[in-house]
Amino acid sequence: MPGPFFASLVVAYAAALRAFHPGLADGDATRLAMRVVAEADAARIDARLVVALVAVESSWRPNAVSPAGARGLGQLMPATAAGLGVDPDDPEANLHGTVVHLAGLLARYGRLPAGERYVRAIAAYNAGAAAVDRFGGVPPYAETRLEVRRVIGLWRRLCGS
Repeated sequence: MPGPFFASLVVAYAAALRAFHPGLADGDATRLAMRVVAEADAARIDARLVVALVAVESSWRPNAVSPAGARGLGQLMPATAAGLGVDPDDPEANLHGTVVHLAGLLARYGRLPAGERYVRAIAAYNAGAAAVDRFGGVPPYAETRLEVRRVIGLWRRLCGS
């Protein structure tokens, strides 16, 4: 049974999710906050990074769909979601897929210094690992460069830096 620290953490995360998406019902925010904390913990990544990534991707809107066809909270492309075995339209499954995908990208660049590892993983989340590898770093795509800046900036703010 989770203790008082977990409960207070979930309350704080739920408030953050509602700040990103004011229309998110309290119960949904709490459920998603519990899920993001648990998923990030299981993957051994910072839950604040996941919160920042999803905030930039979808503003925590479970039904978000991009013009390119990316779906849900983590804006998973259908092929990516299928490869991860998740339903991109199910918010909790989408969060699971988002965390698994991000953790895999962080592992892919795990031999790099921490700062570069995170930059490349976020760039690969947006543009694909093949593009990041081909360019030896963040590809020269305006959308990807903006995504990296926004996610890293928000993550730092969530960390209090």
